[in-house]
Amino acid sequence: MDLKRCERFLVFGMARSGAAVAQLLGDRGYRVYVYDENSEALSRFAKSNIAGNENIEVLDAGAVGERITGVDCMIVSPGIALSHPHVACAFQNSVPVVGEVEVAYQFSDQTIIGVTGTNGKSTTVRMVGDIFGAAGIKADVAGNIGYPLAEAVSSGRAEVLIVELSSFQLDTIDRFRCDIAALLNVTPDHLDRYENSFEKYRASKARILNRADSRSTFVYNADDQAGRDLALVFPGTSLSFSSSMPVAPGACLGKNKIIWCEDGTTLDVLALEKFGPVGVHNIENAMAAACIARSYGIDFAVVRRALESYRPLPHRMEMVRVRNGVAYIDDSKATNVDAALKSLRSIDGPVIMILGGRDKDSDFSAIGDQAARIRSAVLIGEATGKIKASLAGRCEISTAASMSEAVRMSADAACAGDTVLLAPACASFDMFSGYEERGNVFQECVNALD
Repeated sequence: MDLKRCERFLVFGMARSGAAVAQLLGDRGYRVYVYDENSEALSRFAKSNIAGNENIEVLDAGAVGERITGVDCMIVSPGIALSHPHVACAFQNSVPVVGEVEVAYQFSDQTIIGVTGTNGKSTTVRMVGDIFGAAGIKADVAGNIGYPLAEAVSSGRAEVLIVELSSFQLDTIDRFRCDIAALLNVTPDHLDRYENSFEKYRASKARILNRADSRSTFVYNADDQAGRDLALVFPGTSLSFSSSMPVAPGACLGKNKIIWCEDGTTLDVLALEKFGPVGVHNIENAMAAACIARSYGIDFAVVRRALESYRPLPHRMEMVRVRNGVAYIDDSKATNVDAALKSLRSIDGPVIMILGGRDKDSDFSAIGDQAARIRSAVLIGEATGKIKASLAGRCEISTAASMSEAVRMSADAACAGDTVLLAPACASFDMFSGYEERGNVFQECVNALD
């Protein structure tokens, strides 16, 4: 639907993206009602400068039900399931439901580069942003990375928007279309949100190609089945990347370097010895970024310079400390099994692995299959029992009641040349406010070791 023709909106969920879309609409003269079941979040918004806009009204719990049936559109936070009773009420009363990304898109006139995938999204959009900055192109990195797309559109400072897109955000798009769309990988994650169906989750990720046409470009991982399947029917230009085989046109691995293959020729993109991030998954992220830059016409000399200068985001294979010959690595962002496996495989030598947290209906057996790499597994959180069953008889296992205890047990088990790796393969919300806090606590505990 054409959101510009609406008059009244209800924003449900008042975290940063909800506040940003309320401001975008309120500043343009639309009537905006806002609500959040979290009273603290709603109170914070009510005290903000944005809430002072005369077009914005904060609703209490008693008023929201009536307002749902009287608005032209509901804008729902990505963290709210589409099965929520308020959202279901909107559907039942033929009130369209979209997300903040859809609204921002319909009010934007910038080039849109969208990046999705189970793992690597934040790193890749950061790399792409650095490349575009090095090329002198005005670009903003926005979306699921923490800077709402609506906020970026409102600022009007960029000609290109590089957007990290989660499956939850893609579930609520309508007219949204990427000029350049990248799908990094699709592996099981968030299955608790998708009725334990990997196919439904994969279909959600495929919406990165919503409304794609002959003008669109698709960047995909040739080692990933979902990307290959979509490329077969994609109507525009496709570029691929691979860490295991030659591809063309696209980026792949040569001898200790990333190379570009096209029209029977190859070009050197990046010597791996000059690339800081650890692990083949980060090399794949760099190849995806190179494909996106190439599709926009950026010279590889610029790509090389930006990637050589790139430094990892916090809590993503971040080296914390080397103590008594033991390396301590924080990969708290490894919130699913596939991410944890990639982290584990990127490390040479024995690993003491800290695992666990809140399960997302994951299958941990694949970690058990890699148990030969694990000297000892230290388990924390709600998923302890399930992970223990998958690792039983395959490696040494211990359990800890806190991160502090897990770090101390790991330090006691480690020998010089080992790596202590925090790669939980789970969400953090059983013990922490998010993966950031989990990683910060891990680092504090590691640095507190004698």
